[in-house]
Amino acid sequence: MKALTNIILTGVCLLLLTACTAVTDGSDNTTVQPTVNNSFINLTIAVTNSDMPATRGTPAGGENGDGREAGFERENAIVGITLMLYQADGINTTANPAIDFVAYYPVSRTTKDADTRIEATYTTGNRLVPHNTIDFTKTYRAIVVANADLTGSITAGTSHLNDLRNMTLTNVYSGSPTSMATTCGAFVMSSEQDQTLAFAGNGTQDAAGDYYYDMSDSPLLIERMAARIDFWAVNGTYNSEKQGYVYPVGETSDQFVVLGLMPFNLTNGHATYGTEYLLKRLTASLSTITPQWLVDETTSNYVLDPQTTEKVTATTPKLTNALDDVKGLTTQALFEASSYYKSVAAMHAAVQVTGNSAGYQSLTDLTPAKSGEDVIVAYPMENTLLPESYLYYHATGIALLGAYYRAGESEPVVKMYYGFLRHHGEGDSYDIETTNDTQELSHTGTAMNVGIVRNNIYRIWIGSITPDIVAPKVTLKIKVKKWDQFTHDVIYM
Repeated sequence: MKALTNIILTGVCLLLLTACTAVTDGSDNTTVQPTVNNSFINLTIAVTNSDMPATRGTPAGGENGDGREAGFERENAIVGITLMLYQADGINTTANPAIDFVAYYPVSRTTKDADTRIEATYTTGNRLVPHNTIDFTKTYRAIVVANADLTGSITAGTSHLNDLRNMTLTNVYSGSPTSMATTCGAFVMSSEQDQTLAFAGNGTQDAAGDYYYDMSDSPLLIERMAARIDFWAVNGTYNSEKQGYVYPVGETSDQFVVLGLMPFNLTNGHATYGTEYLLKRLTASLSTITPQWLVDETTSNYVLDPQTTEKVTATTPKLTNALDDVKGLTTQALFEASSYYKSVAAMHAAVQVTGNSAGYQSLTDLTPAKSGEDVIVAYPMENTLLPESYLYYHATGIALLGAYYRAGESEPVVKMYYGFLRHHGEGDSYDIETTNDTQELSHTGTAMNVGIVRNNIYRIWIGSITPDIVAPKVTLKIKVKKWDQFTHDVIYM
């Protein structure tokens, strides 16, 4: 399997701003501590490889899903980071402390490290730390956000922790949800866990007065706010004449051809339903919602997006590419004319041209035991539902344009098939709810049985097709994998 990608942020040097201090040991001997006039911080970000956890046999969802998977270079790229420090007993404190320190550090790409484990490195260069902005005798909680400058929204001494806990963003990457995946980048990443920076007693000062703080034993972890939807063409073979992936139909000689794919009910950047919490928000109860931040996601707690509680049966949100709009595309021509439609022919061509470099891949490169093209369909925001919500109105899903060829016939029956994405599996079966039309399906199962959660890859493939030229049953399978982890490994201050 391809190795897991980590981002390691390493601070090279921080020079403490101090005064010249006289120290006596009780005798007549007096020593003078060296003076440092300015404080600088230099962060180096290294994209490294490590072993990827094994894929689980039973679909599992949750914090690590069915294992973790490395991203592409453009999915890992960082242009700058915002570092925020506050003092509290944790991110889930009932208090609302002030934010003590806020700084944004741009980064630039540097020469690839000679170490083969290093994919790329970035550096901030020397950045001045204003006098008395960090008290290095204290312990802080840290929030890190990559690819977003929050200094215009969060101000040290004025802003408070609730400003961070309640902050939402409209754009969590650059690029349109209608774009081919290869055009999307600058993914915003925020803290994955509640973490502490214990400055007191953990630094060292050299003879020149330079002070170094090493946090390699407690790396800061960040994760993308976006999720990813893939279509994996396992069991199918691309046919240039039919312009799609061809699948066998049961034990017959019939064929089913996937011509194109369309994501629907995305929340990306929409004026009404187009925001996402900066920090992952969860609740242990749906009847009495008590928010928790940055705790591990399980099958018994629930991830909230800013509109979760509003997406009930009686409402029909105006989501980007809403299901109502997809349902109105009653002909193949209208379906293919939609800006969200992605033809298999175009995706296959992109696989052949760009390979792994930009956003399409062959799974033989990732998992040697499997084969077939794997193409990225969309990068959605979080979209989670209450149990009383209707999937029909609210769940993120995939519309599939399929052509059914009866054996010996050249003219197919072309229809659209709809599948609603699930987040947690139950038992050994991990099928997507699939219909030949957009019938109203209610939300059943565990709290996180359906939904889109940040930093997860939702990989869909066709498991089987039941013979029926009028209404064949297309069984879609799904595996949920955690996107690669980022670690902010060492800061020397």
